[in-house]
Amino acid sequence: MVKLSRKSSALALAGALMIAYVPAATLHAAPPSAATTAAQDDVQARQRAATEKLLKDLNRQTGTIPIAAAKAELNLGDRYYFVGPEQSRTILVDIWRNPPAAANGVLGMVFPKGKSFADDTWSAVITYEDTGYVSDDDAKTIDYSAMLADMRKSDEAQAADTRAQGYPAGILQRWAQSPTYDGGKHSLVWARDIKFDDTPEDTLNYDIRLLGREGVLSMNILASMSQLDEVREAAKTFASVGSFKSGARYVDYNAATDRKAEYGLAGLVAAGGAAAVAKKVGLLAVLAKFGKFILIGLVAAFAAFRNFFARLFGGEPVLEASEWEAPSDEDKAG
Repeated sequence: MVKLSRKSSALALAGALMIAYVPAATLHAAPPSAATTAAQDDVQARQRAATEKLLKDLNRQTGTIPIAAAKAELNLGDRYYFVGPEQSRTILVDIWRNPPAAANGVLGMVFPKGKSFADDTWSAVITYEDTGYVSDDDAKTIDYSAMLADMRKSDEAQAADTRAQGYPAGILQRWAQSPTYDGGKHSLVWARDIKFDDTPEDTLNYDIRLLGREGVLSMNILASMSQLDEVREAAKTFASVGSFKSGARYVDYNAATDRKAEYGLAGLVAAGGAAAVAKKVGLLAVLAKFGKFILIGLVAAFAAFRNFFARLFGGEPVLEASEWEAPSDEDKAG
């Protein structure tokens, strides 16, 4: 019989947050009735059955993976494997017990070789946002230190209301990796360290975005902070494995005919911290079983935040792709 890992881990997609978790109020509720216990046992039995079946049937794809919806492909080699959208939905909904909407728009998932969704390991969720062309003109002028401070203040301001509704608040602690833009590959990578209430380990939310002519291909790595070193290496690899097909590449953009997004790189990064957006559009839901978080990106929602982003431009430059480094001991302590 398969036993799923119970360790709380962070699952992330770039953008606004959908937090799936057991409300705090339920932790202090009266003992469950016989009917409730029977229902819970039934859910667990169905999860075990779905897990055992999918482990046998899982289609692990390696090498070059076409992502038709994005007019792109991923060259994964043999160190990682890809799971298609249907089986990814089974993982997210039937096994990890997220609401069906959590799998909408998911084009697949990537796992490290030798691991599966039943293990305590990281995974990456693949999505594509038809945003239009996202300009990188602001790449050298964004003050990410100021953005970090503003995102943390936003989380802190939202925390009391989140807790009042019975959900754990998540507070951004620091950049686990400061935003790094590769102008040659048109890839943007960053990572956030987020502390959720009553969890022994912080959440690691690692985002890899590949900019194309018509939109953004996203790989959002799901992990916990103890996996930072391993995930950082995977993120460096993933920043190079994606490519758009001819005609859909960033360099193919035609300003005279193509649609352009209303935000730049700052908007993509700040989108990762907008928990309030997800809450306002009704994305909070209860995760009945394993204490995992699903962080779903809603890049398009950030058109409404143009004024907020405007004051963040014009400061500290982002890291060059050659400057990827582990956080210092001082950063870890802070």
